[in-house]
Amino acid sequence: MSLFLVSRRMLVLCVLTMCVGVVSSQKKKTVYQVPRPLIGGLHIGMSIDSVETIFRKIALRTNKFKLDSLTLIESDSVSIFGQPAYVRLELLRNKIRTIIVNFHPLAGERYLNTRDVLQNYLERFFGRGVITRDQSVVYRRWENEDGTMEVSYTDKYTRVFMRLGKWQ
Repeated sequence: MSLFLVSRRMLVLCVLTMCVGVVSSQKKKTVYQVPRPLIGGLHIGMSIDSVETIFRKIALRTNKFKLDSLTLIESDSVSIFGQPAYVRLELLRNKIRTIIVNFHPLAGERYLNTRDVLQNYLERFFGRGVITRDQSVVYRRWENEDGTMEVSYTDKYTRVFMRLGKWQ
């Protein structure tokens, strides 16, 4: 009789241990990491339906052009880093291939703040990059070793221009 109680207790203990193990494994959540960097909610490789959903939220108006195998989506009414900007997306096979952001002319401190925020944001992902100067224009460029991602950043006077993606 005591052997039956011991084996019964062992069985209950094993079942409880397995249940606790199942519950604890269900609590673990996988965190979705967005490919870097995220600009206004957009990133390289994002699908066209996600792009349209995001553009409905961040843009007042958009223009969509369908070329042979390339789709262009443009908007001049987007706010990125709190500043107005023109955004052009180039989509190939319904995925973003290139993101171009051209901030509207900014004055004084707004220009300096936007330039510094964008520069720090890109340096966090890509490091310092290659910096070249041509009189009053500053060019910064980053590229992966495999050549799949390229970022260009230019600022001159009150203009800041950024391009993510590789030219084909």
